[in-house]
Amino acid sequence: MYRKMIALFLIAPLLLTGCWDRQELNDQAIVLGWGMDLAEDGQYLATANLVLPLASKSGGQQGGEQGGRSGFMTESAFGKNNRDAEQNMQRKLSRVLFPGHRRNIFIGEKLAQQGVFSILDEYGRSPKVRPRTNIFVVRGGTAQEAMSLAYQLETNPAIAVQKIQEKSGAPISRSLLDFYIMANGNGCGIMPALTILPPEVKTDKKSKNDSPPQTTLGLYGAAIFNSQLKLAGYLNYDEFWVRLWIANQLSARSFTTILSSIDADKPGGSAEDALSGATSGKTVTVNVDTFKSHITPVLDGGLPSFRILLEGKGYIEENDSPLNLSKQENVDKVEARMNQYLKARIEKVVKKVQKEFKTDIFGLGDTIHRRHPYRWKSLSADWETVFPGVELDIRVKLNITGTGITGESLLPTREGGEK
Repeated sequence: MYRKMIALFLIAPLLLTGCWDRQELNDQAIVLGWGMDLAEDGQYLATANLVLPLASKSGGQQGGEQGGRSGFMTESAFGKNNRDAEQNMQRKLSRVLFPGHRRNIFIGEKLAQQGVFSILDEYGRSPKVRPRTNIFVVRGGTAQEAMSLAYQLETNPAIAVQKIQEKSGAPISRSLLDFYIMANGNGCGIMPALTILPPEVKTDKKSKNDSPPQTTLGLYGAAIFNSQLKLAGYLNYDEFWVRLWIANQLSARSFTTILSSIDADKPGGSAEDALSGATSGKTVTVNVDTFKSHITPVLDGGLPSFRILLEGKGYIEENDSPLNLSKQENVDKVEARMNQYLKARIEKVVKKVQKEFKTDIFGLGDTIHRRHPYRWKSLSADWETVFPGVELDIRVKLNITGTGITGESLLPTREGGEK
């Protein structure tokens, strides 16, 4: 009996070990980007951005290429949904599609206008899809067009758009998760929006080594979805940061404002003076690297209202005005003007969202839900109609903490500036 037990213990590891279902790396097609478009016949067109094995072995590549070969490949297939299109795509690939490293999902504008509910289920259900993934709408184009463009600074455009988003002060690797949270909260949603940008000035190559500007991908702003998860409109690059600041998601941003003649005499002045452009060229740029948002709901029996305090800290990066920034009183004048400028910009964007899109992308309803859950029960059903009429008291408090490495300009003073 003893010998039989020993034999059993020796044989058991042989039966239990081994990776019978293993998949070697050489047999996997690693997906970094996935795109979905709506075809004319109502089918979905899926596009996969795949890593080329040779391009991933070494650095030092230029223009997303190695030895004249692109660092990525795109493949596409039609299907009734994500999984059906993936299965149809697989018959053209010698390796098994592996979406475990997928970083970005692209959605064509036509599909976004019809609604994204039909394709998002798989992203939240499949264990192969990471919830911390970026998802983008391609404004004025298709996902396939965006994913087919080579990007010169990166080997793969799927990596490039993520870095562009990060450098613009927006959070990364969570836009899909945030969309699910918003859709299950206020019922609306928001995604980053990309656009295909031709060069501002077209320049021809005069030799094979020249590298003129090329058509590329750029961050347009944000795409807003209504309660039916259909595209309602966009906030452009100069607007989308407002939503990020109010939602406590903005990490960095530079602001440039125009100083009017009244600033030479006293702090403040009217916001119209700063926005009119009457003193074009007399500008100050402030780089802000710290943002905070404080939202306080006010419930007095009628419609709710909100007090929103937006705080920030930054330093002056450029001064084209005649103000001598070595004097603290002049720094205070720039701070007062910048606060006026930002307040006017923010109020304009908030009004646009309330009147045109009618969707609470700022999470104001969630604030009531957290602080006054019983009151939210009576408001939640009609929040879509209540939100456009909600009054917002917005205050901006930007603190300038420095003027760069010098206060007074190294250039001689002109245009009647202080000596």
